[in-house]
Amino acid sequence: MAKILMINGSLHIGGFNAQLVNKIVELIGNQAQVSVLDWENVPFFVQNKEFPTPEAVVSVRQMVQHADAIWFVTPEYNYQIPGGLKNLTDWLSRSLDVTNPRGESAIHGKITTVSAASSDGGSHVRPILEDLLAFIRTKVVKEHATGVAIKPNNWATGILEFSDEDIVKLNQQIKALLAKLV
Repeated sequence: MAKILMINGSLHIGGFNAQLVNKIVELIGNQAQVSVLDWENVPFFVQNKEFPTPEAVVSVRQMVQHADAIWFVTPEYNYQIPGGLKNLTDWLSRSLDVTNPRGESAIHGKITTVSAASSDGGSHVRPILEDLLAFIRTKVVKEHATGVAIKPNNWATGILEFSDEDIVKLNQQIKALLAKLV
């Protein structure tokens, strides 16, 4: 069975993107084995602290290496990737071989896809993150990348509402990702 690792670009417990992760996991159901990456203890990337690799980084790299696909779910901060998520991708993209800076990384060659929950469905951040993932040598599945718009009343309730169209799009994205894992 395929293993999908979910990476929430926000550490906001119960936030809109956490709710989106939960919905995706629910929709995947028994079509794949799904886990969610805990990356809150990953330190800021500083090259002179890269080796020996911090334990939190070793742990997230191992989770990524054991996954068949990585599904990024991200908020959009000022039309950009959240700083913490960018930091995580910096760690994941670094060569695992200290003697070869262009060597394989933990995320190299992984199949990835992107979804977002933001005011406009992440229309700015999704292409930026997809470009970054391509640059760090992942195989980005762009077909049916889904953005869920946070509606004004969602901000008041803290609950992300999914339209029927959102569910259809998420199911299409799941299907596209799973097709790449066959």
